Amino acid sequence: MKHRKCPFRANPLPSFTILAIVVFYMSTNFLHHNWTRDDPGRRGVIRWDVISYYSYLPATFIYGDVTLDFLDDPPEGFRNDDKFWPITLENGNRLIITSMGLSVLYAPFFFMAHALAPLFGEARDGFGSIYQFFLVFGALVYVILGLVVLKNLLLRYFKPRVTAVTLLAIAFGTNLLYYSTFEAAMSHSYNFFLIVLFMVTVIRWYEKPGVGWTLLTGALFGLIALVRPTNILVIFFLVLWDVKSWREFTARTGFFFRKFHLVLLMMAAFIMVWIPQLLYWKALTGQYFFFSYGAKGDAFYFLQPQVLNSLFSYKKGWFVYTPMMLLAVAGIPILWRRLRQFFFPVLLLLLSMIYVQSSWWCWWFGGGFGLRAYIDIYGIMAIPLAVMVEVILLRSRKFFRVAGIFLIAALVAFQLINTYQYWKRVIHHDGMNRQVYWKSFLRLKPPDGIQELMTIPDSDLAMKGIYVACYAGDQYREIAEMEPGKAIGRVKEMIREDPRLVRQIGRYARRNGVETEDAFSRVAESMYFRMIEKPESAR
Repeated sequence: MKHRKCPFRANPLPSFTILAIVVFYMSTNFLHHNWTRDDPGRRGVIRWDVISYYSYLPATFIYGDVTLDFLDDPPEGFRNDDKFWPITLENGNRLIITSMGLSVLYAPFFFMAHALAPLFGEARDGFGSIYQFFLVFGALVYVILGLVVLKNLLLRYFKPRVTAVTLLAIAFGTNLLYYSTFEAAMSHSYNFFLIVLFMVTVIRWYEKPGVGWTLLTGALFGLIALVRPTNILVIFFLVLWDVKSWREFTARTGFFFRKFHLVLLMMAAFIMVWIPQLLYWKALTGQYFFFSYGAKGDAFYFLQPQVLNSLFSYKKGWFVYTPMMLLAVAGIPILWRRLRQFFFPVLLLLLSMIYVQSSWWCWWFGGGFGLRAYIDIYGIMAIPLAVMVEVILLRSRKFFRVAGIFLIAALVAFQLINTYQYWKRVIHHDGMNRQVYWKSFLRLKPPDGIQELMTIPDSDLAMKGIYVACYAGDQYREIAEMEPGKAIGRVKEMIREDPRLVRQIGRYARRNGVETEDAFSRVAESMYFRMIEKPESAR
């Protein structure tokens, strides 16, 4: 296919679109200015998962001890007020639970903050406002780079108008906005950049399979997996790009054999990126490969993926809280006719991503805005989304064109309102359900009494593959007033009335060699204690 050449002077619209996105994102950052919150234990940026993502940098370059043994005899004035969140292994070693990929991407901005801290009168402790500021704006740099790379990729296949609207839809019509600003230091904006760049390097590698593109593609692939190991699924794009039929798939296999030296070189580049992580695991666990999340009981349940919950639930459903992606998914069948080289990699990557993400024990991914795990592949989903935008803008009759433009604008407006709602806690981070969703729909302030209607997931049971959510209000007053033994019996009766829950408990019993009746009793007891006390999450 002949690619369009769209220099800036001839087609400035996509570049101006990115400029507008940058101004909006930057303004949003100054609106929330989370980096100014650096009170011990209540930091605005280095908190929750970011604590682990970031730990490698201060541990190595400030405290000189990535094993975290210094926590036993800390430096004068040091207090571990949510600075480090290691897990303690059976051998007594402390381990940072996340892999070090994000620390690699944070590093340039960490070192800038470290160099400038004295000029701003801040301690070089790795956790002050200046470090948090650079993490936030470092994320903005990566998002800008990701959008620029995506713009150039889209312009190879689509007209400038289509490219500009697609960029606006991705930037403002999805939860990429929230995770590039309010919680910018989370992994998603970084993965967005890496995967978009990976798409381009894969395409260039097939066009010109030389050593340079081989090394870059392999290193990027390794870094993507190091930041978030489940994103190794982008291998579908690497293997299936431009494969349009079974005959072409067999030809692709032959290509890999003919270029076996380059395949080995790509694998070597992948492994090189991982060497520091493997050595870290070996030093602390005695193993080169270690499932750190498993050490604290986390697991995948591949035989009971929560696909419908992941996509459509009021709790966190991807299509409920990011409906723009419905438009992108609708564009996948059109790829078969319009851009068949993208059809199989996009389809299989999306299906595998949905399966794996919905198989994680915490399918709702903790506290967060929408199903944030899917943000990572928005660059890939931009291709079918652009196909739909093209159909709307260029190939529809006037009525459908106007209706389509209105739909895209409405989806963007809806997402902006949702983002504001989540910021203002109208949308709760893990307590949503059908009733709460519709009572809060498009409201800018939380309705009175809404917390009483929330249902909070029981994380202890979820780690066992049993999914229960209990009301945060006093709906269980009758049970709370019963004698405990009788109350637990009543809860057990409630469980038996739910076939879905009965199946999950049965699977748990078989996996763990537990008598089914004993498993029912354990679950009923856990649910009882959750019912009689208000979950902390809803407060």
